[in-house]
Amino acid sequence: MIGPAEIEDMRLDLVAFQERAMLYDIALAPLHRHWVRRGGPSEGAVTRICDLVFAKADERTVADWKAVVSEAVEEAGYGLLWEGDEVIALEARPRPI
Repeated sequence: MIGPAEIEDMRLDLVAFQERAMLYDIALAPLHRHWVRRGGPSEGAVTRICDLVFAKADERTVADWKAVVSEAVEEAGYGLLWEGDEVIALEARPRPI
């Protein structure tokens, strides 16, 4: 039988997941707008960036959205050029051999 402590744990997990999903949505919005205008680098790169944004959103606040997306894009091998809160360029960054 599930008791009050287990129910509270489940509730807290749902709240944390909801906050993580909100950060994910906010962080990807400028990238999505950029990709709509100019196209994504490739399906694999877009999927990797999305996965990294979701992973990096764990235990971060919504206020960190720009840092989360910047870190994820950099880890995927790209750089972002920002103009305010809008992405104006996404450039591949070659990694050293």
